[in-house]
Amino acid sequence: MVSSYGPHFGEEAPLVGRYGSGTIFFTFCNLRCVFCQNHDISQGVRPGPAAPGLPAARLATIMLALQEQGCHNINFVTPEHVVPQVLEALALAVEAGSAGYLGWVAAEVTSAEPDGAPAEPGGASPRGGAPG
Repeated sequence: MVSSYGPHFGEEAPLVGRYGSGTIFFTFCNLRCVFCQNHDISQGVRPGPAAPGLPAARLATIMLALQEQGCHNINFVTPEHVVPQVLEALALAVEAGSAGYLGWVAAEVTSAEPDGAPAEPGGASPRGGAPG
């Protein structure tokens, strides 16, 4: 479920701070958005160390390790499909002493077609792959 994690410096300056944003990239996203900017991470990772089923305690340990490295926040990238596991891990991390701020980078769903035309009325592009 976790593709990679570590201090990340590719965000806006207030999120990055001095030591980076403690970013956790999730994989096996089920939305399959055509224009996902994180496709290689959220969908392209094959089973291995990032295989689904990472225990909540391990995810909590990752959060705490990022905090120990100096990251002043935890930034979840494409976590929509693992919300229950993230919440369980978050409770464990807080119980163990986490005091970091949280960020949530949702799956990228375009609001306009690639040619710049407005999307269908009512929201995201029908090419996004998500229902509704």
